[in-house]
Amino acid sequence: MLYSKDVLAEKTFWQALGFVIIEKEDIMGYPTFDMKIDSHSPVTFTVFDLSFIEKMSPEVANNQPSILFESSDLVGLHARVKEVSAQVSPIQEQPFKNFNFQAPSGHYYAVKEI
Repeated sequence: MLYSKDVLAEKTFWQALGFVIIEKEDIMGYPTFDMKIDSHSPVTFTVFDLSFIEKMSPEVANNQPSILFESSDLVGLHARVKEVSAQVSPIQEQPFKNFNFQAPSGHYYAVKEI
């Protein structure tokens, strides 16, 4: 689960990176959505409104995910992320080819080359 203060901005961001939105709904008046890297992926990420989490599960509201993606096209993905995020690190060579970026939620993600 990922939490965001602006679920719409988060959805727009991930869609711009090619993620597929598989479900959108409101839970108790709070927007949420499920997304996958592609439609065939067995992994689903669910994004909840942070206010909903603070109300229903305040003990986990401040938990931050630590997610590392892998890409066979690191340079191409880096260029795409730079188009939609102002916070993108340069590609680093050590300890392996990688970069980090920030989503609208403020969470940082890492990507390494495979």
